Amino acid sequence: MFKKILNIIFLFTLLVSGCGKENSPVSNRTETLVYSREGVIENFGGDCSAVQIRTSSLGSLNLTGIQKVKFLLNGYSDADLSSITVYYLNSNGEQINVLNLPHRDQINNTRYIETDTPEYSGEFFLRLTLKSSVCTGQIFRIELRDLKIFTIN
Repeated sequence: MFKKILNIIFLFTLLVSGCGKENSPVSNRTETLVYSREGVIENFGGDCSAVQIRTSSLGSLNLTGIQKVKFLLNGYSDADLSSITVYYLNSNGEQINVLNLPHRDQINNTRYIETDTPEYSGEFFLRLTLKSSVCTGQIFRIELRDLKIFTIN
């Protein structure tokens, strides 16, 4: 019995020593804050009779030559078809989404999103859409607060 316990301890020690730092990959990620806006950015409400859309500029951002883009945000909506989108317009005037939260569940449960770089430098836009499939006469709401955008290399 004592010999079995010693063998178990020996195997455990061998396994743990094989999981040291020298065998784990090293993360050389550098995060740089390129946009920050604290507090309420957008907050509005409406009923189901019309879709409410608010679009604003985030200004010019340079997201070229980087690996990833990271968004930190705090969103809320009680309307099931609401959405939050960060996008830019390419040279043909097409909307290219960099961040798209197309449903209330994604808006309410999102704090951190990491995406591939769009390789774009220029003006970015923020669009919030308030839309509900249920028409009970209630006033629905959407809100976005505390948006930060980081580049990752």
